[in-house]
Amino acid sequence: MFGEEKLETPPYPSYVELRNDGRYEFICPKGHRTITILQQQKFEVLYEIGAYALIDGYYRESIASFTSALERFYEFFLLVKSLQNKVDAHIFNSAWKLISSQSERQLGAFIFSYTEQFSKQPILLSQNKITFRNSVIHKGTIPTRNEALEYGQAILNVVTPLLRETLAAFPNGVQHSIFKHIQDCRGEEEGLSISTMSMPTILSINQTGSASEIKNLEAELDNLKWWRQRW
Repeated sequence: MFGEEKLETPPYPSYVELRNDGRYEFICPKGHRTITILQQQKFEVLYEIGAYALIDGYYRESIASFTSALERFYEFFLLVKSLQNKVDAHIFNSAWKLISSQSERQLGAFIFSYTEQFSKQPILLSQNKITFRNSVIHKGTIPTRNEALEYGQAILNVVTPLLRETLAAFPNGVQHSIFKHIQDCRGEEEGLSISTMSMPTILSINQTGSASEIKNLEAELDNLKWWRQRW
């Protein structure tokens, strides 16, 4: 339209570091500021970081990221269950702060909340994998690639069926959690162009496939390598 200034975008992709808050600011050549919000939940992004760390040979770091992805999935489950049951998000946040720095309490909350919902015990990481994880993270054990790969696959084997149950049981809670994440990232700024985007991840709330299908991490790493070569 005549008199309307056209926003320009460069004819090449922009590369940015992943941020904890999922909020990315860009400035076009004319100086316009825009914000893009990544829709992925924290556990999705952390698992992806673990996969890339494994590809790059940082095996201790991959195990730490895979572990964090599992813990953040527990938080995701508790959040969407609460939102599905119409618990105010501020009340949930206040309760979560009481256990946010204690992973054992978070696990306990997840186990009993899951059991109450589904009348069965949840799939959990095996004791052997827990012992291995603790040895790596707390005792400085240096893992091999195969050990890191097996640990990442174990996390995938645990979370995938739990995630499918979560998505089926709490559809409204999942949608509310996505909306809450976007609103939290949006902030109070006025007059800015704000958009959202989604990225494909190995662990994904947009997952497809049969109820019993679990991805093979080695194959997923090959896919990531293929895409990286084309960047």
